[in-house]
Amino acid sequence: MVRLPRLMPLCLALTLACGALLEAAPAAQARGELPARARAAYRALLQGDLRRADVESALAVREQERSAVAWSVRGFILSRRGDKDGAVDAYRRAVKLDPLDPVARNNLGAVLLDSGKPDNAVIAFSHALRLRPRYADARNNLGAALERQGHLVEARRSYEAATVLDPKHAQAHNNLGAVQLKAGEIGPAAASFAKAAALDPEFAAPALNLALVGDPKDRDDAFFARLRAAAAKPGASATVKARVLAIRAGREADASRWEQARSLYLQALRLTPRDTALLNNVAVVEDQLGLDREAILHLGQALELDPDLEVAQNNIGIVHVHRGRPDLAKSVFADLLQQDPKFHRAHYNLGVVLASEGKVAEARRSFQAAARLAPRDASVRYNLALLSRRQDGDPSQELRAYREVLRLDPKLVEAHLAIGMLLADPSTPARLRDPAAAARHLRTFLELAMDSDEEGRGQATDWLAWLEANG
Repeated sequence: MVRLPRLMPLCLALTLACGALLEAAPAAQARGELPARARAAYRALLQGDLRRADVESALAVREQERSAVAWSVRGFILSRRGDKDGAVDAYRRAVKLDPLDPVARNNLGAVLLDSGKPDNAVIAFSHALRLRPRYADARNNLGAALERQGHLVEARRSYEAATVLDPKHAQAHNNLGAVQLKAGEIGPAAASFAKAAALDPEFAAPALNLALVGDPKDRDDAFFARLRAAAAKPGASATVKARVLAIRAGREADASRWEQARSLYLQALRLTPRDTALLNNVAVVEDQLGLDREAILHLGQALELDPDLEVAQNNIGIVHVHRGRPDLAKSVFADLLQQDPKFHRAHYNLGVVLASEGKVAEARRSFQAAARLAPRDASVRYNLALLSRRQDGDPSQELRAYREVLRLDPKLVEAHLAIGMLLADPSTPARLRDPAAAARHLRTFLELAMDSDEEGRGQATDWLAWLEANG
């Protein structure tokens, strides 16, 4: 039983490339050294008067054209106005006037990354870290830029380094969780999201991400209670209300209550119709319900809003797999890999389609490519083990592979069925057969498998009956 691909949920409000952490207040502000006009601009910004802050900062750089501090404040305010080009120009002026200011370098990188220029952002963050090696924000932001480039291993190291430099850096823990989730490491991702949520209860992203990961014991229920109370207040924003609905939808999906989950996601979308994560996640649920047209429609809407949203492109291919359209699916995955050769789930999904067509050697190459990019993805390892049986016929190697898979993910249901059947099968060499262990794995499969998996449940039940009759 080849493990079929599953649609990938998209973490909501993930702080990979934008957010308050990326730009720090200008260094002189922290030291209390702002010139009067720049100080007035910064004070106006804190008071929420962005128009006055803009005017004051423009006057500040006009009066003190060679003040690095004034230009740094100007960049900070322009970025909040959404004037990315103006902010980049201002920060570059600040850096030119004061080449030793790591905060200005970090902020320049933040705006460059937000402008879709990760290569330039990497240079800026790296320069900031040469000036201040223990700068946790810059280390976290470097991870975001590396991730945008597709360098997930390097991004992960950068996020991990940020959490070492500042163990209370909630955004770095959240971003580390996102990379772990992309690599198929569900448990570690849940732990990272839980850590982030505990460190900063006002930071919504990790609690939402926990709901998507689907590990009930790690969810921050206290945070959800506060969020729900905030949503109930008069005048609560649509975003807050949508977040509450999205968390509830994620929990319904965890329990396989697909109709309820879809209803809640659609309610959230009515409040925030341009939320690409919600569009993607309602499509995940619709695929479970067999609503392929609706799923593809919502994924298409997400891609209209964000043409580079690889998760949505990947999920369109998976819908085609689930509906028996392998040629369309292969075309989608091939296009995605041409855009991003490091997207390991596309390699994995292409391998599934090729395996279903009997193209074992090609499928194995795809799974091996996925394993190189994400060595801890248990589902990739599982499918490689199945192909090993077809090509090599070595049961001892197959057994070792299944055990490694279950070490990576003890709840991978197909692996429990596969190892149970291998240990029970009379054709397995006597030195490997283990009826008692086989029965344990088969029962675990029945506990974890969905009711809709009639074929797998039937196989497990038949093998258990055979073991009992031949015990």
